[in-house]
Parts: sequence; C-alpha cells; structure tokens
Amino acid sequence: MYGTVIKMEYRQSERFDLAAEVLSPALRRMALSLPRGKKERIQEIRLRAGSPVILIEQGIPLFLDERGCPSYICRETSRRVSPAELTDTFNKICGYSVHSHMDSIIGGYITIPGGHRAGICGTAVTQGGKIVNIRDVHAINIRIAGEYRDAARELVDRVFRQGLAGVLIAGPPASGKTTMLRDLARRLSSGEGGRYYKIAVVDERDEIAGTRGGEVLHDVGINCDVFSAYPKGEGIMTALRAFSPDMIICDEIGGEADIRAVECGVNSGVRFAASVHAASREELLARAQFSRLAATGAFDRAVLLADGNHPCTIREVISLKGDRLEDSRHDSGDDLQHSGGAILQRLPYQADQGA
Repeated sequence: MYGTVIKMEYRQSERFDLAAEVLSPALRRMALSLPRGKKERIQEIRLRAGSPVILIEQGIPLFLDERGCPSYICRETSRRVSPAELTDTFNKICGYSVHSHMDSIIGGYITIPGGHRAGICGTAVTQGGKIVNIRDVHAINIRIAGEYRDAARELVDRVFRQGLAGVLIAGPPASGKTTMLRDLARRLSSGEGGRYYKIAVVDERDEIAGTRGGEVLHDVGINCDVFSAYPKGEGIMTALRAFSPDMIICDEIGGEADIRAVECGVNSGVRFAASVHAASREELLARAQFSRLAATGAFDRAVLLADGNHPCTIREVISLKGDRLEDSRHDSGDDLQHSGGAILQRLPYQADQGA
C-alpha cells in the first residue's frame, strides 16, 4: 500500500509539470523548479496581469518570489505577472490559434493537455445579448486535474451495491464531480466489483480521461472506451450504435441534444453516470435541467457532494424513483470529515476544479 501511494503522488507531480508547460518561459521554469512535494498539493495556478503569481495549495494561497520560492505571505518581492507573460501563456493555451478555440473561450475555459482546465477572464464582446468574443484577457486560472483511486469508493459502496445504477452527481465547483466520475469509470471497467463492465466515457473537453494525441493519460480502466472531443449528444449516440456499453459516463450534461441521446440510451437499456452543477439540494431540485434529466428515467439516484473543502465527500443521496431521501444529510463539519475523511487523510487530495 505504501508503494502505491508514493507512485500516485509522483504521478500527480507529473500532472502539475504537464499543466505548467503552457506557461510563458520564465514562469514555467519557476513552476517546474518547485519541490515535488509542493507540486503534489497544488490545485491551481492563478495569473493576473500586474499581480503576484498565486498557487493554490489545498485551498491556501502561495506566493512565489523572484527566485521562485513559495511563501504564504504576499510581499513586495513577490513575483508579478507581466502583461506580455499573460498574453504568451494565453496564446500557448490556445495552441497559437485563438480563433479555433473561441467557443471554449466564450464558455469560460479551455481544456489543455492532461485534462487540466484553464479558466479565461477578460472583456466580453456581445452581440444581440450573446457573448461572441472575449478580448483583453487579464486573468488565467489553470486548474490541475487529479486522479485518485479512492475518489469513488464511497459512491460505489452506497449506490452500486446491487450492480449498475444510473447516478447523477451534483455539487458546487471544486467538489470533485469529474474526479469521482473518472474513478467510477476505472472501478467499474476494471472488475473491482467482480465484473468487468463495458464503460464508454464521452469526454467532450478531455477532462475525464485527459486524452492527448490518442493516448489516454488518466486511468479509466481496462474495459473502457473514450470518445474524446465528441459533443456529448453525438458521442452518446456513437457509443450506443457501435460499442454496446453497459454504462455511459459524461461530465456536465444538460443540453437538449444530450437529453435526447440519454433517452435513446435508456430505451437501449444503458445506464448513465453524469454530473451537474448544484450547490445544495434545494438548488438541484429547482433546476429545470435536473427535472428534465430525472424525467428521462436514466438516473436512479442523485448524489449531492459537499463543498471544495471536502472533495468527493457525499453529503446526501436522493432517490429519483419517487424523490425519496435515501440517506441522511451530513450537515456538520465533523460528519463530513467522517464520511469522506478517509480520502482526505490518505491522499494529498485536490479535486478537479469547476467539477
């Protein structure tokens, strides 16, 4: 067990290095020179023109000085990001083709190699009430994707005891939705429950599997097919037609085309695991998107996660067959630590941000 943990930590530092490759040269050198132990705990790299470089280490800001040394205190000597460095980083994130990434930029972020997410902040250009362009980018937030083999353990124990079940994972940003889906794919397709389920991951933005050049960088199991960069609706339909999956897993579902494809999958007897954004039970139940998804019959349970301070921790499970509360809520910090604490105590955990 000890050797396994060390291997996982090393792999996480490699993920940090891969994410740092999009930084401008001087910033990249500073990031890559950090100790491996620090890299394993970094969740975000935050860049703002004229402001200090900030690394988020398990929720706590770290500031780099001119030599690249991290500190928990911002000082006059803290390293500032120049406008030229921010522009260079933005161009590298876009592969020097901003126009080809405009849809993603308008959506607020670009997925970079390794499944990492680069959030983009600038000035919106609108037309007819819709955003058509983003100019004058002045802030970038690179969120480091993580892979942890315990992330979906509680989910499997509580929802998949009797075999496959349709599950909708809901939570606020940084609650670990994508990380949990990734580990769920691995567990179900690798025979950990006694059967090697056929899993299809529809990975529209390459965040679950982190595909790069045809290579799947995250472990999603040995009996899993990844539909990289497919729009979710089209990816679901392709998987149904050609790969006869037992379960289809996808992130941030909810568009009309997605829902129609899910309905087709239900009629074919396929189970689904997907995620939606919702910070509370009340917010989840009030969303029209949730009602529409629940009406498909594809989901047996909705799983509400805690906040980013307790990543991949289940707050409650709601039965969607009659909207009955399946498990009690964990309202106190002690209960949250108890329900998901094993994950937090064993691993230098960081959930995929925005997930």
